Amino acid sequence: MADQDKSKLPVTRVNVDASPVIGSNNLITSGAVARAFDEFAEQVQVDAEENNISRTYAKIADVIFYEEMD
Repeated sequence: MADQDKSKLPVTRVNVDASPVIGSNNLITSGAVARAFDEFAEQVQVDAEENNISRTYAKIADVIFYEEMD
């Protein structure tokens, strides 16, 4: 296939969001997605009172026990 002359193609401008925006129809950059995941990961480590979840609350395996019945 011969090379096509791209000088006559219309220029298409794409709007890009630098961070995820609810309801936006724009594309987002991969860096914006990575930052959003990083921010989410930081937020899920604390509760509403900013207590560190892994240090504040007991794990299920630490508090559940069972007794075998004959």
